[in-house]
Amino acid sequence: MQFRPLLINATIGALTAVAAGCATTAQPPLSSANLDNLTKLENLPGKPGCFWKSNFQGDWTVLNESTLIVRAPLPKDVYVIKLFEPVLDLSFKQGLGFEDKEHTGQICNNGDDYLIVPGWQPPQVPIVAVHALTLAEQDQLLRAAGKPVPHPRTATQPAPPKN
Repeated sequence: MQFRPLLINATIGALTAVAAGCATTAQPPLSSANLDNLTKLENLPGKPGCFWKSNFQGDWTVLNESTLIVRAPLPKDVYVIKLFEPVLDLSFKQGLGFEDKEHTGQICNNGDDYLIVPGWQPPQVPIVAVHALTLAEQDQLLRAAGKPVPHPRTATQPAPPKN
C-alpha cells in the first residue's frame, strides 16, 4: 500500500522538473527586452542635458547595471544616466556620487563626467550619456524595468489648467 503514494510523489516530482525545465527555456519577459532596447545608447529617451552636481540629493533608481534614473533636485527634474560599463550589484549600493572632470559643477552629456560608486574598482565609472526626461519618459523606463511608477499617468488624464 505504501508503494502507491511513493509512485504518485515520484510522478509529480518528475512532472514538476519537466515543467521547470520548460519554464527556463521560455522567452525573457517583454519588459526586459523592451528595457534592453530603451537603454541602448542610441535609443535613450529624452534629450541630452545637464544637471547641477550639488542638486543631486541621493535620489536614484537603478534600471539595469549600466543605466539609472536620477532626480536632481526635485522628483520632476529627472535624468537618465548611461554608464560606459556595467556595475555589478548597482541596485544594492547605499550611496552614489558624481564627479565632473571639468569642475564646472554640472554633470553633462559630453562624456567627461563620472559616477562615483563606493566599493567598486575603480570607483569612477565614466558616464556616456545624460538625458533629461519628461515624467512620461521616466514612467516608460520604470515600467519597462518592472519598477513602481510614482505617479502613473495615462493619455486620457486631462492636462492641468494653464493660468
